[in-house]
Amino acid sequence: MRVRKAAKGQQRRREARRRTKKVAKKAKRTKKKKGKKKGGDKGKGGGGGDDDEGFKMGPSTFIPGIEEASTTYEDIWKIRDETENFQQKYDAELIKELKRGEVESEIRVQVDDLMRAELKNLKAAIERDKGKKGKKRQEIRQK
Repeated sequence: MRVRKAAKGQQRRREARRRTKKVAKKAKRTKKKKGKKKGGDKGKGGGGGDDDEGFKMGPSTFIPGIEEASTTYEDIWKIRDETENFQQKYDAELIKELKRGEVESEIRVQVDDLMRAELKNLKAAIERDKGKKGKKRQEIRQK
């Protein structure tokens, strides 16, 4: 029983080798034919060029992140000299620059709210002044 199974396994392997050899030979033949066709169409204007319907790679989702990291490195770290910073101490100026942006954005929101409130008050004051001036002019004209 085991002998038959071993023989069948060997037979399957031989058949698989034959198939792979046939496929390889066929691939070589098609490459040669393609090479001959490409060389023969050079003088003729009927060829369309590279119209292969092969695999086309889509846009990568990682490239924008890599580009952002690259620009950050070039903007901040490329010009810095860290040869003397063996202990990897923090850079106070770098931290100040980062926090300054955060604080500015928070303060900008608060200032915008205050400016809107001030603008409302000024508009209300102008409306009140227009109403008073209109009454005074009418009184002066009546006299």
